[in-house]
Amino acid sequence: MPEDAKSTVSKNDQKAPAWSRMHLWQMQPVRDVLLGLGIFALIIIGQKTSVVTVPLLLAILLAYLFEPVIVWMMGKFGLARRTSVIAIIASVILVVVIPLTVGGAYAIGQMVGFTSDTINNSKLVNQAVDEYEPEPGREFLVAEQVPDAWVWVYDQVRTSDSTFGDALDTVIDWVQENSDQVAQTTADVSLDLVNRVLGIIGAAFGLSFMLFVTAFFFFFTATEWVQLKGFGAKLLPDKNRDRIIELLEKFDAVISGFIRGRITIAFIQAIVFSIGYFLIGVPGAFILGPVVAILSIVPYLALIGLPISISLLALQGHAGFRGEWWWVFGAPTALYFIGQALDDYVWTPMIQGKSTGMDTPTILFASLAGGALFGVFGLLIAIPIAACVKILIQEIFWPRFKEWAEGRADDPLPIE
Repeated sequence: MPEDAKSTVSKNDQKAPAWSRMHLWQMQPVRDVLLGLGIFALIIIGQKTSVVTVPLLLAILLAYLFEPVIVWMMGKFGLARRTSVIAIIASVILVVVIPLTVGGAYAIGQMVGFTSDTINNSKLVNQAVDEYEPEPGREFLVAEQVPDAWVWVYDQVRTSDSTFGDALDTVIDWVQENSDQVAQTTADVSLDLVNRVLGIIGAAFGLSFMLFVTAFFFFFTATEWVQLKGFGAKLLPDKNRDRIIELLEKFDAVISGFIRGRITIAFIQAIVFSIGYFLIGVPGAFILGPVVAILSIVPYLALIGLPISISLLALQGHAGFRGEWWWVFGAPTALYFIGQALDDYVWTPMIQGKSTGMDTPTILFASLAGGALFGVFGLLIAIPIAACVKILIQEIFWPRFKEWAEGRADDPLPIE
């Protein structure tokens, strides 16, 4: 072939588009689609094998949360990492699993009795309204030893034409008409929960298997946590690796500080509220206490438990001073403020500190926005995400914007 022809062919090859010399899987758009399909396939496979993937993900989260405790135990007591992990698993079983099982079973039984008493009292009030004059009807309820709160309900329904009295009458009629269904549903649900706790065949086996697999994965994940972090660091791109690691460390400080802090505080608050509700006489104390403690993860959301505890205590109708109106209203109120004061002035400064770097109005705004967008899940993740966004703004966007505002940069967006 003449030299000029070879030169022409070489130039044509150089002008030819790069994709014409590639295999199909080497083209970037095709690779992007294949990557997206691969991720989607992994999600589907993970969902189909949730019996394994859920415990694995939970174990990784627990290993992340307990890492400071493991390091502290290794330094404080000179334990090996494996021994420290075993001690944590044993402590969780003794301190969390067993008390929750016993307390939950007791609280469920207590709530079943409370529901039965409530239905019976509503029937007596309805009977008194239908068959007796105001005063004799009231005397009938007193003779039947109905709690004062139900006598007050009778007075409102029987002697008042107000909207409030009509509403109470409607509620009582509904309970009267559906009492058998309510009782049966409550009994079924409670029995199902008791069966799950006590280990009735399938449900107990599944729960036990899930806990065992989670503990199994947690043991190996926590013992190899340092190597796992090193492997994750190797997956980061070489470009800006140091900067990415620096930001990830700041995210870790915020997220771990908040999650570890709030979970620890919620655990302590669950003990405080459960024991407190039990002592003042609120039925279902070992159910309501943990629920209120979980709500306290969001600032002041534990206030929801105040009207619930007052209502339950009033409807229970204890004898003696615990049945007096000043106790019914005062005891739950005092317990709430004591719990909130412990959270604000003891637990949070001592355990959590200023880990998120955000003030209370910002935390409340983030929590409400997250709850409105994603429900309960949004409430839990809103504050850490807001704190991470704040770090990104402070560390990346704001410096670039400031340079642009001062004329030292052409574009405020941190895109290279």
